Amino acid sequence: MTEPLIAPRITNNIVRLHRDYFVPAIYAQWAHHIIDLSAIELGHSILDVACGTGTLARAAKLETGFQGKVTGLDVDEKMLEAAKQQSTGIEWQSGDATDLPFEDDQFDRVTCQFALMQIKNRVAATREMLRVCKPKGYVCVAVWAPLNHSKAYTVLVDLVRQYAGFKTANQLAELWALGETGRMDSLLLSAGANRYECHERPGVVTFPTVDTFVEAHLRAFTDFHSIKRDTYKELLKAAHKDLSPYIISGGRVAANLDADIFLIRAD
Repeated sequence: MTEPLIAPRITNNIVRLHRDYFVPAIYAQWAHHIIDLSAIELGHSILDVACGTGTLARAAKLETGFQGKVTGLDVDEKMLEAAKQQSTGIEWQSGDATDLPFEDDQFDRVTCQFALMQIKNRVAATREMLRVCKPKGYVCVAVWAPLNHSKAYTVLVDLVRQYAGFKTANQLAELWALGETGRMDSLLLSAGANRYECHERPGVVTFPTVDTFVEAHLRAFTDFHSIKRDTYKELLKAAHKDLSPYIISGGRVAANLDADIFLIRAD
């Protein structure tokens, strides 16, 4: 797989899924890793590319203080509207990651958290992030480590393949595509990045129930509406059985999920 197979249309329901499930379960816990590795400080100017509902941008603002400036950019207006409702003191900008609406050498740090794998032209997006970053600044990109690092997610992808077909399973598995050996190295070199390092950070994500774990991921990252209702019921029934080793107190699902965070020095 070289490109994402689908970019689901962002609806109010997708925004709600991100706000209610993915932010607390996933995005919030890695924001501090990105902040620390990027060495974001008071007074820095920060651009968060494909910011979604603004989790990382808000964390960055706490570090830059009033002297600094944080800009969150996303192509989707619904995501930006949700971000605006939760934040003050951050500039929210509509724009395409592959054609950033900024001058060269404008930001001390440029970040992108778990979004690069969903951008069709990943090389162009990376090249643009490097372009707008100041010399000797850093671009920090977080992607998911290989899928086989997470047994629960491997089970989920296998279930989707079995019940909903290869196309839908591949749409979901694409989230881990940049964790494949050599994929990020090739991408970064193609984008002109000469100096970078990779830091792996482990994590555990929790969802309230098996049903929410399955449905949230399928709705957010696949063509969910193409799955027939009866097929989906069968998938959920199988998920309750196959994901049982990952169910903890209160019926919650706990899944290991590792991240590879690339710190790239801008020339």
